[in-house]
Order: sequence, then structure tokens, then C-alpha cells
Amino acid sequence: MRAARVLVAVVVVSGLGSSCALRPRYRDFVTPQTEAKSVQLLVTDGAGAPMPNVKVELSEFKNRVALTSAADGTFALPVDKKYLDENPVLVLLLPPGTSKYELALAPPPLPPAPPAMPVPALPASESPPAPSPPPPAPEPATTGTTP
Repeated sequence: MRAARVLVAVVVVSGLGSSCALRPRYRDFVTPQTEAKSVQLLVTDGAGAPMPNVKVELSEFKNRVALTSAADGTFALPVDKKYLDENPVLVLLLPPGTSKYELALAPPPLPPAPPAMPVPALPASESPPAPSPPPPAPEPATTGTTP
């Protein structure tokens, strides 16, 4: 009976360990060379659609952070040496019924569109030039014989 308990304990501990091994960790997205104050991440479902309002927690030992993804599925992960030292697991609390997700660096934002060229306004005393009349239609060509 004791052997069975030991076997069950080993299975449970190894199962828990492997589930943590599959979860993303802080260092998967932040390195000591990261200079920004935060890193934008994107959480999507199995089909690639952004997932809003996903609760994200990272904690290991004494440092804890709780975040929520925005409507576009993004959230800002803080960059801090204390998290690099601890390398916590990122736990995503997915909406009910969600079985698959992906977590990745968010694509950089698109550059702003160039400003539109201003159209100069005509003074009130001037009116736009009248369109020129169309050219006269050419005479139709005739073929045939004369009587």
C-alpha cells in the first residue's frame, strides 16, 4: 500500500511539474538586454483572434503582478530585474470554454498616416473657373458612291 502512495505522489508531482514546464515564463519575453520599461504581449485564441479581458498573473516567491488584456488582446508586461531574477510563470485565466491560446510579443504599432495635403481655399470673390465646352464632334465619314 505504501508503494502505491509513493507512486501516486510521484505521478502528481511530475504532472504538476510538467504543466509548469509548458506554461510561458517571464524570461521567454524579457531578457537582461531589454531596455524598455514594459513589453507588449498579445494573447490570441486557437484561431488567432485576440482575446480580451484575459487575466494574467505572474508570481514567484514575494513579487506578484496581476494584469488584464485589453480589447485587442494586448497587455503590458513590466520589465524589472526582480522578475528576471525570479523568472515567474505567467498564468493566464482563460474564459470558460477556451481550450487553446497563444501568447506572443505584440506586433509593433503601425506608423501614423502622413497628414493630408491641405487644399487652398479660394477667396469668396473668386469662383472656380468654368469648364471649357467640349470640342465639336467630327463629321461622320461616309462611304459609298454618288449618283
